[in-house]
Amino acid sequence: MGLLIALAGATEVSILSWNIARAVGANNPRSAQAPFVAKTINYLRPDVIILQEVGGDTRTSWNALNQESALDNFVRNNLSYLGANPQRNRDYFLYVNRLSDGYISNAIISRYPFLTITDVWIGAPNRGLTMGLIDIPGTNGLGVFGVHFDSGADNTSSTNRQTNAENTRNRVRDWRIRNRRSAYLLGGDLNENEDPDLSRVYSGATLPDGRPYAPISTVQQARLRDTVPVDGLGGKRTWRIATTGNPTRRYDYLMVSPTELGRDRINVLQALVFNTRRFPSGQLPEGFEITDSPNASDHAALYLRVRIDEWRSYGSGGGYWVPEPSALTAILVFTFGGALAARRKS
Repeated sequence: MGLLIALAGATEVSILSWNIARAVGANNPRSAQAPFVAKTINYLRPDVIILQEVGGDTRTSWNALNQESALDNFVRNNLSYLGANPQRNRDYFLYVNRLSDGYISNAIISRYPFLTITDVWIGAPNRGLTMGLIDIPGTNGLGVFGVHFDSGADNTSSTNRQTNAENTRNRVRDWRIRNRRSAYLLGGDLNENEDPDLSRVYSGATLPDGRPYAPISTVQQARLRDTVPVDGLGGKRTWRIATTGNPTRRYDYLMVSPTELGRDRINVLQALVFNTRRFPSGQLPEGFEITDSPNASDHAALYLRVRIDEWRSYGSGGGYWVPEPSALTAILVFTFGGALAARRKS
């Protein structure tokens, strides 16, 4: 019986993180892009969606409720995989970050309800970290963080980006202490890369204020591991996908919590950069055109499929994870094989 209960705690979840380049919003959005955004989301069918650049091209006194209404309309009218006539707070749940530069902000959409959802300021230009705990059955709740760092190669933008990273790291660290059993992940447009085979946006190792410049590894200090999604041709770059060749930069990330005792464990099953310009010849998904991704955004979508193994406490401080399939097989063979052998001997 215990094995069956443990097996029930292994839950598969899919996550999409995407800078949709102002395709949906309440302040003069780039609405022509929205059908292509919807097409990709309906194909991937994610359980959790982390969006950057929800908003438009007209600067406003930011009203997050208006942005939520625009995003809600988009979901209800365009995301058919959620069912016929999907309803907010029944078939899906959404939240738009209350902080903005007046044009854009972040959002999270989930097929599962939020246990908590909020945002915190992480530095100029009025950037916010969206922080949610999602009630996913068979888990201790999944922590989901969405973020968009400042862009630009100049000193000011790069200084802002490092500050964004340090504040994000600190906030995620605080969260993980308060939520000791939950696995967590972060998705976002970090506007930099530290891959040794790719060139950086800001080439300096030190900022004018003397701080080391390393925004990606700074975020990872919150015990986050990079899943390194790749496209159909094995590339990891995600930005300026409208070019016919390899995209210019890797700006977009999905990072997950590490394996540690006492916390749900994330096992990455698939990590994909979805870019219709980057599929082998003849292998583009049915119904898609090569131009669909660049028509949606200048960023490619990141898609992650994971299995979450629940940590269950014995009540005495100890506990266990759901066994890996290979381990479960071994346990079943050992348990039932041993019992059978004992019967034969008797």
